[in-house]
Amino acid sequence: MSENPGQVGHTEESAGAGGSWKQIATRPEPYDPLKLENLARSIEIKLLEMEPAHISGLHPMFGAGIYAIYYVGDHELYKPIADGRTTPIYVGKAVYPGGRKGLAAREDDLAPLWKRIDEHRVSLACAGDLDVDDFRVRYLVAVDFFVSLAEQLMIRQFRPVWNTLVDGFGNHAPGGNRADGARPPWDELHPGRPWSTPERMPKPSKQSAERSSELIHAHWVQQGLLPEDEGP
Repeated sequence: MSENPGQVGHTEESAGAGGSWKQIATRPEPYDPLKLENLARSIEIKLLEMEPAHISGLHPMFGAGIYAIYYVGDHELYKPIADGRTTPIYVGKAVYPGGRKGLAAREDDLAPLWKRIDEHRVSLACAGDLDVDDFRVRYLVAVDFFVSLAEQLMIRQFRPVWNTLVDGFGNHAPGGNRADGARPPWDELHPGRPWSTPERMPKPSKQSAERSSELIHAHWVQQGLLPEDEGP
């Protein structure tokens, strides 16, 4: 079979007179499907194939995994992502608890993913300015060894605002003396969880609700989801 004369001539010309194709050849990194990042990416791809479900209607399920929460309501602050399927407002994971020696229950008898999503459902239902019916979730039961990698990858890719700009959505009710700490920024922005009221946690967040709104608005502008001249 003859070589392509045009291709050979182009290569030789690019290499220079008397040169070798090796002097100009690139060296692409071979694709390794077993590389940890690629394995995590496969979990992300599978998750994004799932149809978003109502967060308040999930059937109980066993297993650990990863999830992404989406918004579909008319809250002014989140309208740029309110299609409910393109940009998650929050990404999280649920893994099996560690240090399980001496416990009778087996891992396959536990439901960390379902329980974690249900905790978020309760938080959303408590928030006075949010409607839990306006939230959808994609979730995937997966081998928990790769779940953290997939979560980190999705947060880097989508930069969900409740992960990166407004901290505290995933917080649990504080125990012991932790109630002496400041209210989480998420609870300052969306008050209503009983354990984070000013009576229970008198110290306000270091990040005010107004500041959180400004950060989220600036993020939408940076992502091209809002025009620059549209105020928060």
